[in-house]
Amino acid sequence: MTLGTVLTSCDSAPSGSADHRNVTVGTALDGGMQAEAEIAFEHAQVGEEYWVSLPLTSNASAKPLTLEKAEITHVPKGLRIIGYRAVSARDTDGHAMGVAPAGTDQVHDLEHARDHADRPVRVESDSVSDVYYLARLRVTGPVRADLTGCRYRYRQGGAEYRQDLPCVTRIRLGEPLEPEA
Repeated sequence: MTLGTVLTSCDSAPSGSADHRNVTVGTALDGGMQAEAEIAFEHAQVGEEYWVSLPLTSNASAKPLTLEKAEITHVPKGLRIIGYRAVSARDTDGHAMGVAPAGTDQVHDLEHARDHADRPVRVESDSVSDVYYLARLRVTGPVRADLTGCRYRYRQGGAEYRQDLPCVTRIRLGEPLEPEA
């Protein structure tokens, strides 16, 4: 299910040091094409809520890992994160990619699928995760900057890691989308 418009744009991810909680910056995750894309949605309305997909991750290492959390690291003025969900592609007819209005038929499956956000998700070595993360956000006013940076926390081999993957979602106010017939 494609949720919005995808424009290509490359970015690089920070790596190689530790953060303030003594968590090592990892390199095991790959965000695939979505981490190299810029997603755009230009039909947002103040007061409305939308789902935004984070890049689907794969474990590019030779050891299994356990995903624990994902979040968007930069939320611009005019947007507020309401919460996160992690759902299985098997429960939602594939990985959703893009932006979609909350509470619509278009996102019914992902809103009612089992939420894995508070459960560890095992990803075998050299495998793509079946579970993907989404952020629910509310538009609170004009938006002049982009949602950027997707941070994942995971465990591997007894150690805790965080890894930032590039992700860019541009949400702007505009004409509302016509309801699907």
